[in-house]
Amino acid sequence: MEQQVVAATQLPDCRPMSFILSTDWVEITGGEPVDLAEIGLSVCFQCGLATITRDGAILPAASEVEIQVKRDGGEWASAFKDAWTLGSLDTHEDEIKVPGEGMVLIRARKSAQRINDVREDVALVARRRASA
Repeated sequence: MEQQVVAATQLPDCRPMSFILSTDWVEITGGEPVDLAEIGLSVCFQCGLATITRDGAILPAASEVEIQVKRDGGEWASAFKDAWTLGSLDTHEDEIKVPGEGMVLIRARKSAQRINDVREDVALVARRRASA
């Protein structure tokens, strides 16, 4: 899976693109509208989501992701917001559904982590759906 810190100009047909999220907005579509019906999105915790205590215990940690869409030069509007609580250092990926249809720009961000010792590498994975 190709890693992108900044958005690519186009989402390729052949492979998923992974966009590492920060507390600032990350452009997923790179300024080019995409059809929501053609794009599959997932939230991925590549290194899991947990905190490790000094004695080696793994404790659950939480993360929140927000996605906004913009249609035809309009304003950014919230389209998805959810939180995950996990207690594992294993990779975890959940497919998500952004409601709506039509051509949109997409951006995403994660919330600021309240606990400093949690490694929170969260990515938004975008895949073009297979053509019918």
